[in-house]
Amino acid sequence: MQKEIWRLFQHLIVGCLIILVCCYAAVEFADYRFSQAKRDQLLCVDAELSVAILASGITRSLPDSQFNWKSANLSLNSPQVTALLATKRGAYLPNGDYQLSFGPLSHPSLVGVVSAKSYMFHLEALLKTLLLSPLSYADKQSLLKSISCLKVEKTSSPMSLTVDDVTLVHAEHNYYGFLWKGEVSGDVNYISIDHVSPVSLTLIVIVIVAIAIIAMLILIWRELFYLDEKREIFEDMTRQIARGLSGLPTEISDSSGTLKELAYSFDSMSSHIQRLLKVQRDMINAISHELRTPIARLRFGLEVVKDEVDPSVVHTVIALEDDVEELNTLVDEVLTYGKLEEGTLALNFHPFGIKQLVDSILQNNESLLKHLKVNVDISEKDVVIADEHHLHRALQNLILNASKYATSQIAIIFSYDEDRWQLDIEDDGPGISFEDRDKVFIPFQRLDNSRTRASGGYGLGLAIVQRIAFWHGGAVLVDESSLGGAKFSLIWSRNQRQDNLS
Repeated sequence: MQKEIWRLFQHLIVGCLIILVCCYAAVEFADYRFSQAKRDQLLCVDAELSVAILASGITRSLPDSQFNWKSANLSLNSPQVTALLATKRGAYLPNGDYQLSFGPLSHPSLVGVVSAKSYMFHLEALLKTLLLSPLSYADKQSLLKSISCLKVEKTSSPMSLTVDDVTLVHAEHNYYGFLWKGEVSGDVNYISIDHVSPVSLTLIVIVIVAIAIIAMLILIWRELFYLDEKREIFEDMTRQIARGLSGLPTEISDSSGTLKELAYSFDSMSSHIQRLLKVQRDMINAISHELRTPIARLRFGLEVVKDEVDPSVVHTVIALEDDVEELNTLVDEVLTYGKLEEGTLALNFHPFGIKQLVDSILQNNESLLKHLKVNVDISEKDVVIADEHHLHRALQNLILNASKYATSQIAIIFSYDEDRWQLDIEDDGPGISFEDRDKVFIPFQRLDNSRTRASGGYGLGLAIVQRIAFWHGGAVLVDESSLGGAKFSLIWSRNQRQDNLS
């Protein structure tokens, strides 16, 4: 089992490492994507602002732009610049640099190239160049709105700083923007870069971490499923041992061998117990069989002696005969229990009326029951399927057991459903305490209460009933009776029965 626990622990460690690696990779990937997206947006703003400035003829050179521009001398109006911006095309050069062109495909009006290692941006200077130019306020607004990577919106919120033409301000998520005050109207416009929303990057991180967690859970589930499969196999083996069956299943799937070692240990223990029980049963059966002959001789001898002795000692001989008969009954019960325990009796299942069987038991034992009121709640039409001989023995043992401890009455009640038949035998005697209810079925077990050897018996009657119920696919239960004493319930299955014990 230590190997199984260690392997599960290893999988947990591997799963945690996978989660850590995936989290690190996700954070690095998200940071790279975010930085790349931010740089792309800044390049877009730089390029389109530069084109707006160059195409409007405000200046012929732009040292603050990241792009190295090649252009014809242009002097376009605002609508023409907007149309020119719409023709933007981009491509990566073989050396990794990025090139943007504006205008006709064959003869572009503006071509700009930026180095792949360029990270220094001067957008404030570019904005000031455009917004502080001699262009009209309306043209400036039109050009700003035509730049796809910028957002322009008027703000009416009271400002905590003085706005002088173009002012740099910082916003959330380390973003920044610019405040621009109109020359004529005095309106304040907030100009910001249209950054990519970080929500998508956060979603990517969550997805990657979720995949890592799912992978770890799959590993753990696989190990737990494997352990549960072993548990089921082990339960099957213990059930076989409980039924008295020896030998391991033909196939035990266990790569580490832990389950096989445990199974072989249990099988060895079971085989040893079975050998001890077999020796005990064989010894008891052998002794019981050997006792039959001397018992028979004693009975014959006592019959002869009783006719020849003095009448004054006849009662002593009769007492001896009763003792021999009691001994003979004990031997018979021991042999019967041994056969039921070994399963060497052939059972003959057939339908018969349970009312007739109970009536015959009551009639045969009328002398033992004459001091009691026996209430029988069984219909004449009730038919069961069982081995009549052994069921007769079981019911007789239960009824006679109840008669020994009943004060004034016994109740015999029959009931059934789709799955089973049930016979309840109740008495109004002292009853059986809860902690002693399992002991009454142990062979030769006697309880230290009112149910003592003074009432007769050898402690085998209920054990025989339990074995008969077992071979009928049922059981015997003990409970408290509504009459105040004990209630024994003999239950056997209507669907599962063994036609032969061997």
